[in-house]
Amino acid sequence: MFGRSKLRFFSYEVSPRVDAKYNADLLLRTLGNTFALGFYRDEKLLHIYTKTIATDSTLRQFFDVKPSELPNSFKYFALAKLKKEKDFYEVHEFNDLQSFLSSLEAGQGMLVWFALEPTLKELHYSKINKLQQIAQQSQSEKHKQQIQMMRDKVKDPLYLIKLALLDSERKRLKMTAKQFEAYSTLRLSWEIPLFKVNNNTIYKIINTPPKLSYLYAVLNEKKWVHVPKSNVSQLLIIPDPSVLPTTVGRGALLPTVIPERAGFRVGVNPETGKEVHLEIEDLERHMYVIGGTGAGKTSFLATLITRFMKTYPESVVVLIDPNGDFAEQLASSMADYEKLIYVDPVQTTISVNPLSIPEGIPHEQAELLAESNVKEIFEQLFALKAGAVYVEYVIINALKILYMKTRNPTFSDLYNVILKLRSGELDLPINDPLWEEKLQQFQELEETTYVSALSRLEEYATNPLLKRLFSSDSIADVLEPGNLIVINASNAYIGDKASFLMIAGWVYKLWYSVLIRRALKRKLIPVLTIIDEFEVISDLTVVDTILSQARKFYMHLVLAHQHTGQVKPELLKSIFSNTAVKVLMRTAGDDAKKLSEVDQDFASKIEKILPKLEPGEAVMTVMPRKQGDPATPFKDKFDYMGLKFDQSKLDAVIKRMKERYRTEERKEDVTALVNPLLKYIEKPDVFEQEILYNVYTGRTDNGNHTIYLVDLLRKLGVDRDQVENIINKLEASGFISVEKIKGKKLLTYGKGLFGNVKAAAPSDEGRKLAMKVMLKYMKDKYYVAPAKQTSDLTARPDLVAIPFTNSTLNYDKAVAIEIESCNELSVHPEQVVHNWRKESVKDFVEVHSWTYEECYDKLQQLYGQLSDEEKKIIKIFSFKVRQENQKTEPKEQKAEAAQKKAEETGEFNGKAPGALTGGLTANENKQPKEVVQGAATTETNGKLGSLLESFEVQGIKVVRYSDRATVTIDGKEYIITTLDYNYLKNIKDRVLSLKLQDGKIVIVYEDSRGKIQQKEIILQ
Repeated sequence: MFGRSKLRFFSYEVSPRVDAKYNADLLLRTLGNTFALGFYRDEKLLHIYTKTIATDSTLRQFFDVKPSELPNSFKYFALAKLKKEKDFYEVHEFNDLQSFLSSLEAGQGMLVWFALEPTLKELHYSKINKLQQIAQQSQSEKHKQQIQMMRDKVKDPLYLIKLALLDSERKRLKMTAKQFEAYSTLRLSWEIPLFKVNNNTIYKIINTPPKLSYLYAVLNEKKWVHVPKSNVSQLLIIPDPSVLPTTVGRGALLPTVIPERAGFRVGVNPETGKEVHLEIEDLERHMYVIGGTGAGKTSFLATLITRFMKTYPESVVVLIDPNGDFAEQLASSMADYEKLIYVDPVQTTISVNPLSIPEGIPHEQAELLAESNVKEIFEQLFALKAGAVYVEYVIINALKILYMKTRNPTFSDLYNVILKLRSGELDLPINDPLWEEKLQQFQELEETTYVSALSRLEEYATNPLLKRLFSSDSIADVLEPGNLIVINASNAYIGDKASFLMIAGWVYKLWYSVLIRRALKRKLIPVLTIIDEFEVISDLTVVDTILSQARKFYMHLVLAHQHTGQVKPELLKSIFSNTAVKVLMRTAGDDAKKLSEVDQDFASKIEKILPKLEPGEAVMTVMPRKQGDPATPFKDKFDYMGLKFDQSKLDAVIKRMKERYRTEERKEDVTALVNPLLKYIEKPDVFEQEILYNVYTGRTDNGNHTIYLVDLLRKLGVDRDQVENIINKLEASGFISVEKIKGKKLLTYGKGLFGNVKAAAPSDEGRKLAMKVMLKYMKDKYYVAPAKQTSDLTARPDLVAIPFTNSTLNYDKAVAIEIESCNELSVHPEQVVHNWRKESVKDFVEVHSWTYEECYDKLQQLYGQLSDEEKKIIKIFSFKVRQENQKTEPKEQKAEAAQKKAEETGEFNGKAPGALTGGLTANENKQPKEVVQGAATTETNGKLGSLLESFEVQGIKVVRYSDRATVTIDGKEYIITTLDYNYLKNIKDRVLSLKLQDGKIVIVYEDSRGKIQQKEIILQ
């Protein structure tokens, strides 16, 4: 039945410690899969023995230990087995064995062998199969219950138990055995020899572990005592010294008790030679590492990273290094690792956007999260004090505007949106009174507030290196299993502020990623994040948040730095409370005193030890994970991991990163980002177009295209003051002329209502049709303009129409208009269909195509090629051609004919748009062409740099070079700031006067609300 084991067992007497808590899990991990626990009662005490493969250094973590054998001077033994074979498949339980041990008399003993035995499970599975066959035939509930009970039982490992009572008196032994049965839930029988046995027999009983072969088990009665792992604790007990008199261990004076861990090795205890291991569970509540220069911090972190990756290859490991040396060493050492991602601030093309908000969670939640974090970044990055509340207001509200349109705004976007909101160049596509009020407050802030906000952002918005570093998130899935992400945030390369921003951006990126992974219920892969010199971002609230919450998200921090003075006392206290593993290397003075507080019981020793540690040594504490785990600090001589920097290998890594990841700066203008329709047209001025439209369609005794001011005011329903400024502006531009006739102001149309319509519809036929269509939509309360004709706009409609109410545009209802002449329908029908499917369609609620009635059938045929889904947004219309009288008529009759309304057909879907004012006057047909200015040509100034662009304002030339911006006044060139250049560029079309005065330029201009403003630019 019981064969000899080939394992080598050691025998010890162990003494439990008063302050220690023992449990079965701890003892099983310590003693192994096969071991014995023995008890012997002498005249005074109960002695405890064990036979185990564990060494004495292992046991000394939990007991006082001395080599010793359980006495073998007994004359009788009683071996327990089950009374009935049918009980073999039941769950065996034992109750309160400590009470039984307390009943032992002097000279009595008990031995319990535990052996993890797979054969037991095989026997149970065989029985289950037989019962299933019976149950299928008989449908017996009893059999089904028995099957379920056995299935539950074999979920646990099963331990074979060899239980022996030992005595020198047979009669007393029989009584003790009988007494023991009261503690067992199953009836037992006992093998007790009739006569005394020799010491050799007792020796074999004590030293032979139980073993069970399957063949032997099948051929014999199944009466072997066994228990599932969950019940092992009922037999595997260490008596409480305060209840039962036993030998008591006092423990070592020095902290030499080391937690038992399987995981990965980080070093050895120098006093006992015991290996120090950590498991991933130890890092779930983070690690704190501190050590001055030369203490071995970098080597320890290198050992931690490499051993952790080897043991847990599916985990993600991230190193963030603000100095750069460690990052370069690790990257070159791991150059051949396929999943290495090396982030270098200068050489590689991997970027992170600190302003982006996370994908995968609701936008509102993500926006709140990002705003809070970004606000903290700005406060630290820009040193925003309490008095900078208006600067913060400008930046945060500009960011909110961007978040409405994109999850990934950049510093450049933020800079430009502030600039354009202030100048009035940007119109928000938001129909919200609250935002309109906020925008008004925004624009009424002091000029100095904007200068302050923009000056803080300018470097990050314009510096090419910083723009590339923070333009986008290069890596889509940072949490891909096995990733090793090494982030070189060297402050020597990019400065302290940019280094901080880079580290903060990556920390937020990782934090967002684990939050999203949890929200989407994806597999939780551990993310070990090592932040060296973490004091750089220690003021960010997210650090404390991660320390307290990240355990449930499987993000584990390792915070390393050199001395306690680098972090605030409150954060240090939080770190002590929220880190499970602390690695304290050589420190002295106040640091040693502060760090000794990690364990009050050993504070005085820790304070004395820390200054005397040698390089590569540390005092470690590991938080107990289970009841009975030791909680004492101990010394660790950690394994040295020498990282050798290899420039050629690092160059190979950098080359690989450049090939794998490419950062492309988004070319889209912020105006188009916030309001996509402004890609196609300039900022709309509804009131101005309404005035032009009413003048153009008006008629008085003085002729067509005229209207008295009093009639215009009545039509618009506004007071004179609101109109006068615009009329003056239109008159100054030559769009209308104003004269007084019989005491009334008469307005006469000149040009401008149709914009650059010829560029949108080059042919005469197309242009006339386009103008008819524009008048139709203007009458129906749409703002209408031809689309910009710029080279960077590859897809655009011919016209853009935006409905408005009380001069407020409804951008969400904007319509794209395509003008299809009869010639185009005949010669290029494929282009007509292409117009309905081009990229720009997505920015509009509908697309309206117009042609003349005579070729409407061709348009209708092409319309038939569209899918039902496409027809939901594509509508087609036609105009009936007016038959012009070719005979010479009096001028008045021509004018009257020009005012007749053209008939039109209904829409293809059966709907009919309203009437359209038809006919074009000679005056409009002959309007001057408007000059469209293209991109500035690039010139080279051999002295100072390349010319990037230029413009003129009030006859003064303004130039932007690669290294400066200038204005030329009276032949003399002056230098201005880039900020002033951008501001001047944005208001150039609204400048009323510009003059040089006392070393500065005084500019008078009209703001977006028609108010006269003054700005001064100091010349350098």
